[in-house]
Amino acid sequence: MKIFLKIIGLIIGVMIPMAGFSQQAGGGPSPVYVDKEGRIFVKSKQPIFLRLSTSTDEKAPSYLMKNEASMGSGEVKPFQFEGHGKHSIKHMADHRIPQKRKENHLFYVYDDGKSPRTKVSVTKAPWVYNGNVNIYGKPVTITLQTTDESSGVFGTFYGLNSDQFSKYGQPIQLVEEMDYKLVFYALDNVGNKSKERTRLYALDFTPPETSYKIIGGHVVVEGEDILSPRSKVSLKSRDAKAGVKQIRYRFKGEKGVYKNQPLNMSGLKDGVHSLIYAAEDRVGNAEDNKTFTFYLDSIPPEVSYNLLGDQYVKGNTTFVSGYTVVELTALDNKAGVRRIRYYFPNRVAKTYESPFGFPWKNGEFNFSYASSDKVLNVSQTVKKKVVVDISPPEVTPKFTGEHYFSRKTHYVRLATMISLPGSDNLSGVKGVSYMIDADPETESVISYSEPFSLTSEGGHTLSYFAVDNVNNESDLSVINLYVDEKAPEIFYHFSVNPTVPEESIYPRKSLLYLAATDKQSGIRDIYYSINDGKEMKYKKPLSFQKSTDYVVKIRVIDNVGNVSHDQVDFTIQ
Repeated sequence: MKIFLKIIGLIIGVMIPMAGFSQQAGGGPSPVYVDKEGRIFVKSKQPIFLRLSTSTDEKAPSYLMKNEASMGSGEVKPFQFEGHGKHSIKHMADHRIPQKRKENHLFYVYDDGKSPRTKVSVTKAPWVYNGNVNIYGKPVTITLQTTDESSGVFGTFYGLNSDQFSKYGQPIQLVEEMDYKLVFYALDNVGNKSKERTRLYALDFTPPETSYKIIGGHVVVEGEDILSPRSKVSLKSRDAKAGVKQIRYRFKGEKGVYKNQPLNMSGLKDGVHSLIYAAEDRVGNAEDNKTFTFYLDSIPPEVSYNLLGDQYVKGNTTFVSGYTVVELTALDNKAGVRRIRYYFPNRVAKTYESPFGFPWKNGEFNFSYASSDKVLNVSQTVKKKVVVDISPPEVTPKFTGEHYFSRKTHYVRLATMISLPGSDNLSGVKGVSYMIDADPETESVISYSEPFSLTSEGGHTLSYFAVDNVNNESDLSVINLYVDEKAPEIFYHFSVNPTVPEESIYPRKSLLYLAATDKQSGIRDIYYSINDGKEMKYKKPLSFQKSTDYVVKIRVIDNVGNVSHDQVDFTIQ
């Protein structure tokens, strides 16, 4: 009787019939697989048992064989193949009857310990690998091709944006612009499972979005962008998935690829200009052209100054008073005035906000100013010079003719001419004004132009002041005047009484005393002459030693030239 050796594989301790079986009841592969040629494949590390049967009929009785390790034991111990590959079970020729057909006593079993491999292929399309994501610029088809070198492929399974796996049958279509997560694995016919592999895909049909940034002077006036010659324009593009490949631009009549260097305004004239730009991502999505139109303002503001208040120009010199201030104004052709800066004093720059004045002292002062517009065009610095005059003029009355000052009063004659000359150390005298016997309530101011005289005798007041060319006005000065047209009175007497009163006879060595009085200006000098002799200035009493007749003539002058005359006739015996 022929003896057939039947190999049985168990999964989880369950013995499974062998012939033609490759799938478990649950739908998965069995640990034992028999291919069309009858080759038996066993999943590695499975427990192996042997049964003995005398028939090929699957229903024929079979008997579980015990190996030496199982003898004397109540259980049957399995054995395992030594590893992946081809293994043999052989009936050894250890008896006296030689084997006629040795191949009838040799059986092969294939231990399968290797998982299948799956190759992924994607149809051609613009593509880039960004991080760990494969990004395509148009719809693609993904094909999974699995191979196994031993028992063969049982199936490939995948999940697309899902935790649920489906058996792969047809290529996978990716058509919508979105992110995809593909997870897949494969099983061979004895249940070896490959590692789950993940592929990240994305379809990107959206072009980049490019923006510009202005570096340097820039202002928007009534919706118009205004740049300065120092401005630069940088371009920056963003792409959510594939990333930006390049930014192309057309500017200043040239075309180029933006190299991350801001574009400058070199070579552009004052006026309107345009920058045209667009980006392309790494999967061929191109942005529509964008245009940035702007006005290049290369002209700085014009600044002017104005002196508000007292001022006087003499030659190349401008005189101002302490009350004068400087007003600055600026005009700009396009961007508008940003600010005006002025330097005064000590070269310290200040921002002009309102008119500024000068130090309250005489002297020459320099100031300068410049203006910038809102795109930082700066005008040239203008320097100016003024002379500050805060000192009022002075007036010193002068008298031509008889004049005498005493007791705070100026004594004059009707013919005396009065002058009011003014002097000023800087801008010069603009005018002198005066009043005679002024009544504060009915004040009548006279502009001085030439010397004048008083027209009536007696006491008067003269009020006067002066104004210089920057309207510094001196304080009102008042002096007392007295017009004295009255001659003095002459007095005389002898030191002794006459010896003959009726004939005015005096003794020898008699002294004659001369005197005079003046009610206003006072006596200047007393003169005398004796017997028509030389006129002499009276200094001391006159003494007479010689006995004779005498005629003494007397002339008295007051301090403003009024003259009185008298005569004394007498005899010395």
